[in-house]
Amino acid sequence: MKTGAIRLRKRSVAQATLHTVVMMCLQGRNEIIADDCEVHIVVADDGHCTVTVSLVMKPEAPLLLLCQQIQKHIAEEIAFMTPFTVDAVHVVVKRLDI
Repeated sequence: MKTGAIRLRKRSVAQATLHTVVMMCLQGRNEIIADDCEVHIVVADDGHCTVTVSLVMKPEAPLLLLCQQIQKHIAEEIAFMTPFTVDAVHVVVKRLDI
């Protein structure tokens, strides 16, 4: 029986670098379950990028304030550590870990 191969889209070096920066920003935050985070990055040819982070958070965290802090921290770190310009950082709370 022949099985179908799954074609995985390989990340570019730019996407891998940005992914690493984003994950560094999320590490050490007690309000986030880091193992359940998903990061999607779109990099344009002109050096602009859009980051979408899907998080699982603990319910005692002040959600709105924490999401705003994460957005700001990710945008600042990408600007500081890479030559990319951040157009937007979208933070999505997938669920609360109760």
